[in-house]
Amino acid sequence: MQYFGGINKANSDTNSLDASDFGDNSNNDSQKDYNIKANDSSVEGENKVENIGVAVFKDDKLVGELNALETMAFLSIRNKVDRFLVSVPDPINTNEYLDIYLTPKGSTSVKVDTSTPSPYVKINCSFTAQIYSMSENSKYLSNDVLEAVSNSCNTYLESILLDYLYKTSKDFKSDINGFGNFASKNFITINDYEDYNWLESYKDAFFDVKVTTSVKSGMLISES
Repeated sequence: MQYFGGINKANSDTNSLDASDFGDNSNNDSQKDYNIKANDSSVEGENKVENIGVAVFKDDKLVGELNALETMAFLSIRNKVDRFLVSVPDPINTNEYLDIYLTPKGSTSVKVDTSTPSPYVKINCSFTAQIYSMSENSKYLSNDVLEAVSNSCNTYLESILLDYLYKTSKDFKSDINGFGNFASKNFITINDYEDYNWLESYKDAFFDVKVTTSVKSGMLISES
């Protein structure tokens, strides 16, 4: 898998996805930025480098490309992202979004059930989060509202991860996250694993994703 180059602000850390990696997230149109791919970003800076997409290969053949959000999902499952920014539906203001800054809390848990011809992949991940920007004396300081924001993050991220996972199995037909390493533990011998034909079975995989997000506070945080 290859990380694309492009144009961006100063941040060039592969393990850090921040506001500059996803464009300007200050309004409702920010959702459109998550569909951008390599070289599509309108964000410019002196460094002229960005990490915003992943080229997907199968048997040395290019089979697709991940956009910004899909790249976040890919890196999160592989425990290769330190922090990232997303815009999630505002639970108390219809048709509006909140910019949420998330940091993984521990490693992502992956379990693979191979008791049937169609593997069942279960993923659990957790994050701590802060609201990226808001007005002073905001109602988002309320514990009840922060819990609602956490639930909105959970639902949104679960949807993103599921869409990404089914894209890898149905569209790419490629186990780019390496779930086969977890599946192999279910077999006593190498021959048993080979007989299961993991790479072929992955195309029929089912996924279950659980995300737990804790918005610890509503403090203003500054862009790094």
